[in-house]
Amino acid sequence: MFGVLARDAEAKISKTGKQYLRFTLRVGADDSVQWVSVLAFDPAAIEAVGKMVTGARVYVEGTLSADKYTGKDGTERLGLTVMSWHCKLSQIGRNKVRSRDDGNQKVPASARGEPVGQSQSAEFDDEVPF
Repeated sequence: MFGVLARDAEAKISKTGKQYLRFTLRVGADDSVQWVSVLAFDPAAIEAVGKMVTGARVYVEGTLSADKYTGKDGTERLGLTVMSWHCKLSQIGRNKVRSRDDGNQKVPASARGEPVGQSQSAEFDDEVPF
């Protein structure tokens, strides 16, 4: 599942001493937005908690479940939760890592001084015929 962090991820420790991240993802757009609560147990994601900030695009794999809960106003509601075993910052959109021409090393476009979304390649510089 791909989504956007609704707020910064929080590092937590379970009752059994296992570390995990807790955050909320916004999935979809406009009228079809779904809010998904995520518990991520991926060690790499836990190490990257400082980069898991509001607005970051995140890729999550895990088990999705629908849960009932009582809202602050006392009404019964349904929510979505993912127990995630694999979670990382997405490589699409503004988080995308662009490759450099000198080998397999990957360098973010912003680190090369290149605006994200624009390429220095002349491959597609042809004039559009219409």
